[in-house]
Amino acid sequence: MTVSTWAPESISSLRSAATFRSWQRDTTELGLLPVIAVAGGRGKSTVVRMLDAIFQRAHLRTATWTNLGVEIRGRRQRGELSGWSLALSRLAESSIDVAIQELHWSTINAVGLPRESYPVVAVTNLHGSLEAPLRLDHSSTPFRSAQRIANAVHQQGVLLVNGDDPALIDATSPGNATIAMSSFAFESPMLREHLGNGGSGIWLSKATIRIGDENESHDLCRVESLPACIGGDAPFQIANAMTAASTAFALGVDSATIVAALGDFETTPDILPGSFNVFRTGAFRAIIDVASPSWFLRPLLRAVNPLNSRRLITVIGDVEHLPEDDVREVGRLLGRHHGAIVTHSNSPSSHLSMFRKGISANAYPPPIIHLPTERRALNRALKTTRPRDELLILVQGDAGPSIRAVTRFIEHNS
Repeated sequence: MTVSTWAPESISSLRSAATFRSWQRDTTELGLLPVIAVAGGRGKSTVVRMLDAIFQRAHLRTATWTNLGVEIRGRRQRGELSGWSLALSRLAESSIDVAIQELHWSTINAVGLPRESYPVVAVTNLHGSLEAPLRLDHSSTPFRSAQRIANAVHQQGVLLVNGDDPALIDATSPGNATIAMSSFAFESPMLREHLGNGGSGIWLSKATIRIGDENESHDLCRVESLPACIGGDAPFQIANAMTAASTAFALGVDSATIVAALGDFETTPDILPGSFNVFRTGAFRAIIDVASPSWFLRPLLRAVNPLNSRRLITVIGDVEHLPEDDVREVGRLLGRHHGAIVTHSNSPSSHLSMFRKGISANAYPPPIIHLPTERRALNRALKTTRPRDELLILVQGDAGPSIRAVTRFIEHNS
């Protein structure tokens, strides 16, 4: 990991405070609690966990609210509402330092958010993919929710947004807070306009994450030094890391702490079950993720098996939850990779038939193995893998059985 010797503290346009403690004090003086909200179509939980790791590396006491529930200083609370109420009480009495809250578009749209109620909000993306349908629909739930969350940031606060998502920029433009922008390229038109207007942000430059403004910037780290990004092959994880890094930097956390925390961070099943969990064995690599529509599957496959360079064994269960007009495309994408596809389902369906047709649409489709149960499918796939293979397990709902099966296999063969 490389951190430049240039002093990042001189970037005043991105930092809302010189140190975290001064930001904490300033937030309290505004009548707010030091709560960070993280919203978006995809990547919310990962950004929350990355931020939590950064703050803990900075020796700060944290609370989090994710889809797994509420945790205070790493301890899971019994109820979500009562647990979050306790976290806010402890923030008010300064027995914890910062809380990080994951917000879902549906929740924001249903209950709303008070105006100027958050000192900091980070938004990962609008729909999770620029290829998602209705991504430019201003009447969609994500668009309306993004408008609301922009207004929920205090005018002296910070709103961090993805500069590669035009619809998100459009939705959050009514807000009055200071904006920090992330982008995969310094030449991005939206980032260039933002920096030209005196803004600041974080971007990727030749596989190096840089942070700053138009006049001054410095290297944060190389993407291959971040385990969650698997050597830089997972752009969606790079985007998550940039969002977390710029958020922490804006609150006064120093670059060295940010880099050290992200350099140790991995998307392990205990904190992010079924969310790009990577298992490395002596022979092959296994990845567990959620079975998703094609616009989410494409970047996942590019990360798991770039350039289709390895044999890919895929395990997938019922495809009923996938959009009917997209299930064939999901099959086609998986069928482009040589290896095998292991399906498990108790009941045949039109979705499964379309999925198979999508696989067969490729010039050289892989063999399809169908088994009635998830357990048998996992065992078959694990026994089928060879050295240098990639095993991709796509789950729907509980990722526990897949996590346990892979863990047992690794322990038995270590």
